[in-house]
Amino acid sequence: MRNDPIVDEVRRARLEIEKECEGDFARIYARALEVQKNAGPRLVSRPGTGKMTMPENDREIAAYRKEKRL
Repeated sequence: MRNDPIVDEVRRARLEIEKECEGDFARIYARALEVQKNAGPRLVSRPGTGKMTMPENDREIAAYRKEKRL
């Protein structure tokens, strides 16, 4: 299997974050939210779509899972 340098970089970053947060998902999630909040102005949305809030995103995911019975 061929190594992809971008995939390798993402995996290294994931392992560093897991280690930093001692594998605690709540801490990983809180860190992700903080990074997202600080990077907000630099993020790009897909053309033609409005920005969704996290609660709107959660509702959309829940509706999809309910529809697909996941």
